[in-house]
Amino acid sequence: MISKLRNRSEVIISFVLGVFFIVLGLFILFNTGQIRNEEEPVEEDKIETIFDLINAFFVEVSNMLSVMIGGFPILAGILIILFGLFMFKVGSWINTTTKYDVPLTFFFIGLSLVLFIVTTVLMTQAYGLWALLFLAAFIIHLLFSIFNEYLNPEHRKEHYMIILLFYGIAYFFTQNAVYSNIESTITPTDVLSINLFFALVWVSSFMALWVGVFMLKANNLLKKPAAAEPEKLSRLNKKNKKMNFTPDKYLGFSGKLYDFRNTILDKLKRFFETDLPSWFKVNYLEVLFGIIVLIFVFLEFNNRNGVFVEGYFRLNQMQTIYEWVNLFITLVLAVLYLVFTIMNLVKNKYYHRQMIVIFVLWLNVTVSLYITLFKDVELSLFILPFNVFLVLLLTPLLLISIFKEFKGEDKNEPDRKI
Repeated sequence: MISKLRNRSEVIISFVLGVFFIVLGLFILFNTGQIRNEEEPVEEDKIETIFDLINAFFVEVSNMLSVMIGGFPILAGILIILFGLFMFKVGSWINTTTKYDVPLTFFFIGLSLVLFIVTTVLMTQAYGLWALLFLAAFIIHLLFSIFNEYLNPEHRKEHYMIILLFYGIAYFFTQNAVYSNIESTITPTDVLSINLFFALVWVSSFMALWVGVFMLKANNLLKKPAAAEPEKLSRLNKKNKKMNFTPDKYLGFSGKLYDFRNTILDKLKRFFETDLPSWFKVNYLEVLFGIIVLIFVFLEFNNRNGVFVEGYFRLNQMQTIYEWVNLFITLVLAVLYLVFTIMNLVKNKYYHRQMIVIFVLWLNVTVSLYITLFKDVELSLFILPFNVFLVLLLTPLLLISIFKEFKGEDKNEPDRKI
């Protein structure tokens, strides 16, 4: 069953995107009046039922869409529905013939970029021009996905670190912007609704990118040419070779990180006049800290969850919902980190996934601490002592991930220990 789904994943994604666009188009047609009118604020005090909560989400989505299609919602809705139907036709083409594979490859890559540009434009309503940082991060991610065959897999860790750095910078500045305006021009309802809609479009964008990259590789498009033999190179080829841009020559900085790590460890060994036990692995430390982080995140999540279970919660308490959703995401990240760390320890795999998850988890908790300390808002994921303690735990885990030598994706040798 799973293998069949994988073999038809590009077809399924085409149909899913078609459903998404049709539903979005129908939503626009049924809400043309509201989209045409001026922005309607959400009155949180009147949210009493789950239907009121869903309606609040639709109101926020309408307010966002009015910025882009407020002048022609009917036309936009019809065009989006037609595009959704076209995606079903695209799925049938992929399923029945390879005749259109090349144009469809670039169609999906272009669709991915367009969706993220649209997301960025909508994000400016909550994050201002800082949303452009997310667009820059996505373009870098897009280029990596398309041209990663041209990059040395030995530097895959550096590739991921650069992408994460750009996403991290974008996340910090956008969160700083939104929390500067929250409860004045932006409410927790706005943030929840906007982020949920962004997530839907963002996932759609990455699904389109996945199909585009898959078809790109399946059709051997942009395939890296085989290296020419030195004696067969003409003077023109030699000149072109010198002019070629090779980004990999700038991506060997992890070697310097490892040298710095080894220098520090050697100095510590000399200072304490001892060595690490032969049985010690850095993964043991990662598992221990990961368990402690999971316990503290679960305790904080359980406190918020108790509000729902014990009957003290009301749907108009949007701050509680906002905190619960964010804590649930943090809890999932903590569980994933522990799973990937254990798999890393037992099977020497999931190195990059472990690094990505610990970076996202560290960024989430650290930005939460920054917001608590420097922004005059009541929204906070953790009580201050917990937040400080988690940052102190997660920072060493992030540093370990940065300074740890990763096994190459296509290698079988065991990872070197710190």
